[in-house]
Parts: sequence; structure tokens; C-alpha cells
Amino acid sequence: MVETQKSSTALQQIASSDASTICSKCGEKILNVMTADENKVYHPHCFNCSDCGKTLAGGFFYKSKNIKFDESTILSRNSLNEPVRFCETCFKKVAPKCARCQNIIEASSVVWEDKKFHESCFTCVGVDKNGTQCQKPMKDEPVYPLNDKWYCKGCFDKLDTGVSAAARDILSKKCRQCYKEFAPGSLVSEYKGDYYHPTCFICSQCNTSIASKSFYHQSKSDDQRSEAKFLCENCHIQNAQECTECKNKIVSGEAIGFEGKQYHRSCFMCRNCHNEIGTSHFFKTKDGKYLCQNCSIQQQQQQQ
Repeated sequence: MVETQKSSTALQQIASSDASTICSKCGEKILNVMTADENKVYHPHCFNCSDCGKTLAGGFFYKSKNIKFDESTILSRNSLNEPVRFCETCFKKVAPKCARCQNIIEASSVVWEDKKFHESCFTCVGVDKNGTQCQKPMKDEPVYPLNDKWYCKGCFDKLDTGVSAAARDILSKKCRQCYKEFAPGSLVSEYKGDYYHPTCFICSQCNTSIASKSFYHQSKSDDQRSEAKFLCENCHIQNAQECTECKNKIVSGEAIGFEGKQYHRSCFMCRNCHNEIGTSHFFKTKDGKYLCQNCSIQQQQQQQ
């Protein structure tokens, strides 16, 4: 889409015999000097900047029929049938800027996710193992976004994100969550042989997408896949049980359960030698302390 066009116009002398030359803006006759643009003629003082009113005759200017500008200002200085024109100073104040290089976009641009880019700036940001940038032009290519960056399919699939571009063999499969197929060029998340749309691969508690994020998987058994639940890291911490010994949440690692209580593996230890008991044999003393088998035998021998 052409946002703006840079043009120029020159001053022209009116022949004394031509008395029918009419200014396209004010409708008055042009008696001596005129300027022209788009097959229309103007008084030099009528051919002016839509913002500051400075004459544009005899020099370069920018014009656009679709650039956003204050409507009241345009109506007061410009005909509804006229394109909006700017001198270079005023154009810099309103011109769209490239979301990548931040420089003004003077001609055509690429619009992606409500952002505008120079065509030369909208390229794949992928980098190979040697540090060489891909820089493939993405104007007419499928775009795979990640963290406000954009990649071509080849570079995106090389990223270790848990999300990949749908390959041909995946197109025949259906999303485990919504049971809909994957469109060519769409993104897909895979977990243990099941495929999901990234918007369907969500935390079962807060419903936020866990694609390309850390998550926890819960299931009652391997045979009950339908009851499997995914939790994002925040929800997992909220639901985690409290260690009876240290009172902190048991977020990761193996938990030890005994008499309806839960412990970090490192917290479930012998009160005498302070070694982890784990799943080994142990004994509980009358005062509620746990002793590993060796310490319990030693204690009994000392009491004899």
C-alpha cells in the first residue's frame, strides 16, 4: 500500500492570451504564474502545505490520500477532492515510522500485526549456528512470530520453542483439544505424540496458553489420557502442597508422603544422621521422629 508519494512541481508563466486558466483550489483566474499537479493548476499561494500553509510551488513535497491527519485542519486548508500535501518539515511530524529501524516510511510499506515496516526491514530475523542472519524477505511469505520477532518457516522450526510450523504430515491430524485440523503454514504445539493449536494448548486452571512456556503435566494414569491436565508454572505453584517439615511449597522433584503428610525428599530425613530416608525402611520413634534403619538398630543396641 502506498502511504505517501514524494513529488515536485515547478512554476510556469501564463501566456498573456490565456485568460481561462482557473485555480483548482480557489476557483479564481490565474493571471501570471501557476503551478501544476495531477493535471490540475493552482496559484502558487494556493498550492500549499496542508499543515503549516507554506507554499509548495517550485519544490519537493509529500502527498497522500490516506494518511491520518486532523480533519478540521484539512478542511480549513484543503479541498475534500484534493490530496493532503506536506512540506518536508511537516511530513516528518506525521509520517509513519518503520517498527524495526524507526526511520520514516516514504513509499510502500508492509503492515504486520498493526505495525508498519519498510519492505527491506521486514525480513526473517533468524540466525544460524555460525551467527549468519537469514534476512529472507517476508513480504509475501508466511510469518511465524515469537516474542515480537518474526521468522520464516525454516528458521522458526530450528528454534527450541515447543512450537513448530505445521508440516505436511501434521496437516492430516487434528488438534487434541478442539479436534480441528491444522491449516497449512499454521503453528502447532506437540506433547507426547499429541498435537495442539497454540491457542488450544492451555493451562487447565487459568486458560492461558502454555505454548513455548514451562508447564506441568498431571494425569491419573497413563491409560486415562482424557483426564490429563496441564498447569502453567504459576498455577502449579498455587496448587502445590506444603512440606510438613519446612512449610514451603513442593514445586518440583519427588515428594514423600507418609501418614497423610507430604515432604520434600530432602526434608524427609533421619533425625539422627540427617541422611535422606527416601523410600528405604525407617522407623518412627515414640516422640514422632523418623530414624533410618541403621540409626534405629544402633539406638536399640545402645538401650540394651
